[in-house]
Amino acid sequence: MKPVVSDETLHAFVDGELDVPESEALITRMREDRELAQRVCALRSLQSMVRLAYAEPPADAGRRQPSARRRQVAQRCALGCLVLVAGLGAGWALRGLDAPVVAAVSPGVSTGKYEAVSLMQHADPGRVMLHLDSAAPDRMEAVLDEAERLLDLAERQGRAMQLEVIANSRGIDLLRAGVSPHAERIARMQRRHANLHWVACGQSIARFMADGEKVELLPATRTAPTAIGEIVSRLQQGWTYIRV
Repeated sequence: MKPVVSDETLHAFVDGELDVPESEALITRMREDRELAQRVCALRSLQSMVRLAYAEPPADAGRRQPSARRRQVAQRCALGCLVLVAGLGAGWALRGLDAPVVAAVSPGVSTGKYEAVSLMQHADPGRVMLHLDSAAPDRMEAVLDEAERLLDLAERQGRAMQLEVIANSRGIDLLRAGVSPHAERIARMQRRHANLHWVACGQSIARFMADGEKVELLPATRTAPTAIGEIVSRLQQGWTYIRV
């Protein structure tokens, strides 16, 4: 009997992190294993749902809501994922979603020019993850600005909030000691907000180290096996996702 393919491996496959031989071996096994193929399909569906919110440029100030057509497509994509999930067995990353939940792209979080994605009918403003996958200076500054804006807003409104910044690909440069141009700002933010957390993609780190790069993370940072795995897990728990 072949060993069960781990969720971590599937996350890496869907995120394009496996090398060619590993990917080919997994594809060959998927042809013979219908359940494994369904698991991969469901993960891809959820990934597509998350990315769909950013398939168009951010809305300008005069157009805050996405078009009705776009919302309908996003909701069908997300709901289709949940329908598929409902028919699968236990033992994989999306297990545990409650049947009554309606997946949707939700504007329930005040995000300014960014859009929020949630598996809930209403996005939860108290549990938010910001996703960074680029080392572009404007993107790095934007994710820090957005984190501070959301945390300050929650503080002014007197409500509790948990916020997580998830970095993968070159985005982990934001969280690398000796590399990040914002190490001091991150330290100040961490001292001010105990409910602010930083997460680096372990798969990206491994890839950089395999290429000969030394990767040392800032003290406040923890490592997740994969970025998509962290995002899937948080969405499953009811968190709201924002890509900066």
